[in-house]
Amino acid sequence: MRKKPFHTIRSRILLSTVSLIVIISAIITSISYFLVSSSLQRNLIQISETKLSFLCGSIDSNVRGITGFIRSCRMSSQVKDFALEGETNNNSIKREAHDLVMETYSSHPSLPSQLIRFVIIGKSRNDIIQVVESPYSTVAVSSQAILSLPYFETLRSNAGQIVTGILTDPFFTSKKVPMIPFVDSIIHPYNAGETGYIFTEMSPTIITKPIKDYLSETDSRLFFQIGDYRYQYSDNALVPYSSSFELMEDLSQTALSNDTVIQKVRDLDDGKAYIIITRPLDTKGWYATECLDADVLSSNIFRTFFLIVLIILVAASMIGILLSWFLSKTVNVPVEKLQERMKRIENGDFSRDPSTEWDHELGDIGKHINDLSENVLSLMNQRIKDERQKKDYEYKMLQSQINPHFLYNTLNSIKWMATIQNAPGIAEMTTALSRLLKNISKGTTNLVSLKQELSLLDDYFTIQQYRYGGTITLHYNIEDEALTSCQILNFTLQPLVENAIFHGIEPKGNAGTIEIHIYQDQNTDIHIDVTDDGVGMDPDVAARLLDNKAPAESSFFKEIGIRNVHKRLQYEFGNKYGLSVKSMPGSFTTISILLPFQRDYLDPEH
Repeated sequence: MRKKPFHTIRSRILLSTVSLIVIISAIITSISYFLVSSSLQRNLIQISETKLSFLCGSIDSNVRGITGFIRSCRMSSQVKDFALEGETNNNSIKREAHDLVMETYSSHPSLPSQLIRFVIIGKSRNDIIQVVESPYSTVAVSSQAILSLPYFETLRSNAGQIVTGILTDPFFTSKKVPMIPFVDSIIHPYNAGETGYIFTEMSPTIITKPIKDYLSETDSRLFFQIGDYRYQYSDNALVPYSSSFELMEDLSQTALSNDTVIQKVRDLDDGKAYIIITRPLDTKGWYATECLDADVLSSNIFRTFFLIVLIILVAASMIGILLSWFLSKTVNVPVEKLQERMKRIENGDFSRDPSTEWDHELGDIGKHINDLSENVLSLMNQRIKDERQKKDYEYKMLQSQINPHFLYNTLNSIKWMATIQNAPGIAEMTTALSRLLKNISKGTTNLVSLKQELSLLDDYFTIQQYRYGGTITLHYNIEDEALTSCQILNFTLQPLVENAIFHGIEPKGNAGTIEIHIYQDQNTDIHIDVTDDGVGMDPDVAARLLDNKAPAESSFFKEIGIRNVHKRLQYEFGNKYGLSVKSMPGSFTTISILLPFQRDYLDPEH
């Protein structure tokens, strides 16, 4: 019969395992989503903070390259001498200063892309030393033009600082060139007075180029603050930007650095929530800010969890497939072979099958099934053998005929007695013989009471007593008359008494006595001892008396001896019961019968 889906052990284990994995995965994922989402958000913010830190470091490196160049120039003696000297016709000092500046400039390969203009001005002279790239050198620049710039005094008063933000180069009129100006003072070598200035225009590329390399995500914006001026990075340029944010939550406690400020804000213009990460640069007043869309961040977290769930489901499916294969190899195939083995046993094949004895628990079951089938086969063979022997014994008993010699002697005795005397013994022998023949005709397999068996034995012994002229006697020693209600197989005692007469007393050549002792032991079993005072027998002969292999014949029943009585009792009551023999040569022989105490009669046809 075809089994319904999931009605096999393998499918149930597989379904239960996969279901358990899916349920546990769903629970873990759900708990993780609520417990770990904040941690993931913090990690994503910290990753952005780390990347922002690298950006700031790159910009700081660019600024340090420029400020280092300026510092080395303004600290050099040649530049100081140029600023101290008034205008003369000797240009050697100016040339030395110019050569130093160009040599230093050439040693910094990144400066040409970062500097728009570098001008050294002496307070006591009108000429200047200028370093400018060729695209910006078409306009003549003078010290007076620089000193007259509207923001020059602001820069001078904040020497070395960038306080004006990003401006347009005033000396290049063909197009607007953004630049970041600042001024450094040239200090007198012997006092703190100013002898000149270094005017520098930095290109915004020192900021935009690192940002371009850094900003690869489209879901974030980058702002840059220079002093009081705020810019947004857009299309590889810094565009002035003014925005108004409403603070929703301060997340600075999650920052990796104490200098970093992290806030969750709401943009009052579009109403969306953002997470802004602000980090200061080494240059005073400079800040870099990354603005992350909170909704996009949540979406990223959700996608991450979705990917985790997908991986878990794929892993669960793979586990299910592997488990199915493993169960098929280790459980399903052995179980099917065991089922086939049971069907063969059901059809009568009890032979051993070594292929079902694997080296695991199912193999133990297979081994036990093989052992059981062999035991069943052995029991069946033994049962058939026992039944055959039982039938043989019963057949022998039913086929037994009265010994002709016995009948001849008996009839001879009756004839002799009838001839020489008119004695009542003739009638007694004739009556006993008729009762004996009547019991013989009933067969030997019927269960009768011990009292009936003793009555039959009396009839038999009456005949034998007349035959031997009263030289043999029979005594009964019954400890409890209630024991005579015990059941016994018909013709059990007669062969034993016959054996005692013919093989025990008769060879002795004189009178003899047979005693039958009936008693009960502590286990309620019945003992019947048949003892004669005849010639006895050697222990070896006594041991072979009940041996099936030794030939023996009764003188009363053909082919029926003591061992046949023993086997009949065992077949009827069990191997525990039957006969036992004790004998001493020249003294006695005792044959003991052990029976269970059964009062009720059994059905003869059962």
